[in-house]
Amino acid sequence: IDCGGKVFKTFLKTLLRHPGTLLYELAQPGRELYEDGAIFLDRDEWCFNAILNFYRTDKIAQPGWVPDDMWHVELVFFKIQNPVYQIPTSQDIDLKQLSLGKPDAPGLRKSMWLLWEDPTSSKWANYLNMFSIFVIVVGVSAFVLETHPTVRAPAGDEGWFGVSPEALRKGFYRFEIACIVWFSFELTARFVVNMNKLEFMRRMINWVDIIAIAPFYISLIVLPTIEKGSQSFFVSALRMARVFRIIGLIFKLGKYSHGVRVLAETFRTCLMELSVLAVLLVMTVVMISSGMYFCENPDLDDVTSEFTSISRSMYFSMISVTTIGYGDMSPLTNCGEFVACMAGLSGIFVLGLPISIIGVKFQQRYDEMLLETKILAERDRLEKIERKITAMRGMRLLMSKILPERKDMEGPLTLAEKERVAAAASSVFHEVDMDNSGEIDIDELSMAMKRLGMDVDVDVLQVMLSIMDEDSSGTVEKPEFLNFVMKCVTGDLPTTADLQVNHVQMPDEPAFGRAASSARSMVAFDGGRRGSIARVQSGDKSFHDDLMV
Repeated sequence: IDCGGKVFKTFLKTLLRHPGTLLYELAQPGRELYEDGAIFLDRDEWCFNAILNFYRTDKIAQPGWVPDDMWHVELVFFKIQNPVYQIPTSQDIDLKQLSLGKPDAPGLRKSMWLLWEDPTSSKWANYLNMFSIFVIVVGVSAFVLETHPTVRAPAGDEGWFGVSPEALRKGFYRFEIACIVWFSFELTARFVVNMNKLEFMRRMINWVDIIAIAPFYISLIVLPTIEKGSQSFFVSALRMARVFRIIGLIFKLGKYSHGVRVLAETFRTCLMELSVLAVLLVMTVVMISSGMYFCENPDLDDVTSEFTSISRSMYFSMISVTTIGYGDMSPLTNCGEFVACMAGLSGIFVLGLPISIIGVKFQQRYDEMLLETKILAERDRLEKIERKITAMRGMRLLMSKILPERKDMEGPLTLAEKERVAAAASSVFHEVDMDNSGEIDIDELSMAMKRLGMDVDVDVLQVMLSIMDEDSSGTVEKPEFLNFVMKCVTGDLPTTADLQVNHVQMPDEPAFGRAASSARSMVAFDGGRRGSIARVQSGDKSFHDDLMV
């Protein structure tokens, strides 16, 4: 195989390991590699080397120096599925949900699990998800507002909108109870319907839900046993529990945010860098604190400075190393000023290097999140296309246009009726084939379907083009068009569910004129088959070369 001027050699049996790919088709009887034993491909040689290794090892690996978009174009040309742009199938999503505890058997329990855990499963699940977000937002707002001086004012003072402060406090307390009841019911329902209780308890997001409600029940049980006005450590701990409750509510809201999930995933993948940062920070703080203590207190028997101990000096060290510097503590000796300068300089190195690594990983996770979002949006779009084509199937859409006198259920078409359908389709084909090439592209196909009485959406038309294009040439020939029209008349039109076809677009896909506007990367997933089909549909046969240029 001469690719871009470099010759590669392999066995035909190697190319036959991945059905549906371009090299597999070229190695079939009657094709170039089978008959001639050689072929020239005007593609990138470095990418082809990695693609040929895919046939040898069953593992696809992108060369590090090849840009993502160029690699994707090469995989599309060779009809190989790009793992990065793989759209998760319903089976993939189902397996993931089963591992999270979704009941396998249909029934009420499975419906309830989808209602609480998968907002995309139904409109009611989406409404429930939006209601939970609303309750969290209002709950956090109420927690903030109840600390306002007007609400804490004594009885008899003027409140908001004519409502007394005492009534406001009672209202906030009742609303707080209502929020806690809802969160408790939500957590209990999710735990009950979950089949994998151990996995449920392992997930950090569920512990966030527990933290959001646990302080309320603890204070409800313990506070009545404590005397009013007590200033014990236990009372202070309970007050801190209220802080944990608002933190829990905020993190509970964060689980609905892509950004918060990216940040959490970044922290999870940066544990090594964070541990290095923590060790360096502790070492620096201890050294700076010790230096400040001994510099500011030459006579340890008579400590008169603000730095009364090393532990007290750690406060100054921490805010100095982190380059905050409140100014409430400052050295008075020349030695102490030198140590303070070293604290500011050390912060640049201690914090700068690990944080830069964390920033790079955060950008990587963020890019992955954007790609995931685009893939999920593409999956939703394909589901809509599938519903449209499913609605077309079995409706015999062209029957009333071509054979108006025929009833729906009169049995199979007669030979004369088939000839009428073929004549009508042939006439329309020649009308839209402006250049008399014997082939039509996606724009001409749209005109042909409109003249036959079917105004089809562009997305559906792209899938229909892939159905008609039996030889994967990128255009539709007359016999392919006649065969497709016959299937439409008889209601035998396949759907995306039958073909397992999905469309993957590259992020920020550039426009290449008319050819690119009609081109789409069609990736077909075929259940248990090892190979996957990726097609580039184009109205211009030179589209592949134009795309590389």
